[in-house]
Order: sequence, then structure tokens, then C-alpha cells
Amino acid sequence: MTPEKFELQVKSWLESSASRLESFSTEHRKDLKGHDGEYEIDVVARFRAFAGAEFLMIVECKKHKNPIKREVVQAIRKKQLSLGAHKAMVVSTAKFQSGAIEFARNHGVSLVQLISGAAAYIQAAAIKRDLPIPESAEDYAGIFYGVIPKMIPQPFTAKKNYGLAGYLENL
Repeated sequence: MTPEKFELQVKSWLESSASRLESFSTEHRKDLKGHDGEYEIDVVARFRAFAGAEFLMIVECKKHKNPIKREVVQAIRKKQLSLGAHKAMVVSTAKFQSGAIEFARNHGVSLVQLISGAAAYIQAAAIKRDLPIPESAEDYAGIFYGVIPKMIPQPFTAKKNYGLAGYLENL
């Protein structure tokens, strides 16, 4: 799967998680102007809640083999502040280094590690092994590190993603 196809899969996955939000829309590779310059964002989500309040979420997609470093999370946080986004998320095919998780916890950035269903089961059994990401979003499973409460990892699948739905709705 190419990085662009991965970004589009993440976009589709977000769309499927937002059924209870008003006017939920996503855009792929959108240029947004912040107070300190322009940024290309992998996936932008906009939605309404609370009878009309508008929200902006930015998502950085990383299809990497090596663990995601703290600097990646710091960069999206800087973009979030510049753009005035309400939520920021990093979605990765790789694990997150402990410094990235700590920074995300302290600054309200959500982290998602997508893995195959088989890998989710293996990881839950505490056996570390890498497996390829399937081509179909319906086969995705992963670990959602929501900012509430305290970055506790929550497993999810393409059909049962309560952690992400809760994150989107918790404003």
C-alpha cells in the first residue's frame, strides 16, 4: 500500500467513526493557512457538535517501519496551535517511542497504531511480532492512544472503534 493509499484509508476510517457528529467531512492533503505559514495536512476533519459549534481536527499519517519519534508528535502539535485546530492525531503503521507517547499525553495529541487483526491479537498476548498491514481498511485493527484517560491503549477494529468515536465526541 502506498503512503497516499494509507492516508485515504485513514480518511475513510475516520468517516466511518463519526456517525453521531453533525456535518462531518474530511479532506485529503489539504493546505491550511496558520498564523505562522501554510501547512499541508494529510487528513483534515471538520464537524459540528453542540447544536452548531464547529470543530477542526488535523491528522498526520505515517506509514513507517521504524518507531515514531517525539519530533513527529511535536510537529503536529505546533501545526495544531498555528491552525487553531481543536484536535490533533497521528496515525501510524509503526509503534510510538515512549517519548512520543509522553509528549502526546502532556499536550492532548491522540495517537493511533494501525496493525493487522492477527497482530492485534498477538500483541494483546504480549508477543512482539510485526505483520504486514492489509490492503483493506475492513481488515484493520490497532491500538488507539486517546488522550482521555491518560493515554491508556485501547484496542479497536474497523467495525468496533469506540475509543475513536469517543475521542471525536469528547469536546
